[in-house]
Amino acid sequence: RSTLSLRRQRQMCIRDSISVDASSSMNGDKWNNTMVNVVAICKAVDMIPNLQVQVTFRCTQNEKPYIVMAYDSKTEKFSKVKSMFGGLRPNGTTPEGLCFEAIMKSFIPINNDLDSYFLNLSDGQPYFPGNGFYYAGDRAEKHTNKMVKMIESMGIQTLAYFVTDWEINEDSSDARSFKKMYGKGAKMIDVTNANQITKTMNQLFLQK
Repeated sequence: RSTLSLRRQRQMCIRDSISVDASSSMNGDKWNNTMVNVVAICKAVDMIPNLQVQVTFRCTQNEKPYIVMAYDSKTEKFSKVKSMFGGLRPNGTTPEGLCFEAIMKSFIPINNDLDSYFLNLSDGQPYFPGNGFYYAGDRAEKHTNKMVKMIESMGIQTLAYFVTDWEINEDSSDARSFKKMYGKGAKMIDVTNANQITKTMNQLFLQK
């Protein structure tokens, strides 16, 4: 069972924007365990004052990057998560930074009353071939990193979790690519252990 408990010494609001890789490679146990984490965070937010969460899913459809703005606790009830998230399934390829550029418009920069975090869950390298277009490799990694830096320039703390249901290999090509894109915020995790995400989030929040 995954729980999120936060000790707040000042009455500030925390807004957490979660972006989930919904490409087809996330299918199976990897997807199911990732969703356990996401739903657990949404449930915790529903129970904790001054904490908000926005959840988006990214994939591709009809040769275009595709984003589902799935849930925003500021305007929607947790019942939406319970009724709809179980029906979501991964599909398509991995557009990464192309989607971040779009959802960035909904991010709220930090201020005296708000701390903002961007939580990314993904399982690999960016890959999005289209008609006369190829988004992958070094070019895509650099573009994704550029988008991450733009998010961080708003004062938003980035946490990026490389999710795997295999033994974690810090030296694999996927892991190196992930660290190149997300820098110091990149973490390797085994999604079968749901406490890993909430534990590291707690540690970050408690630093405030």
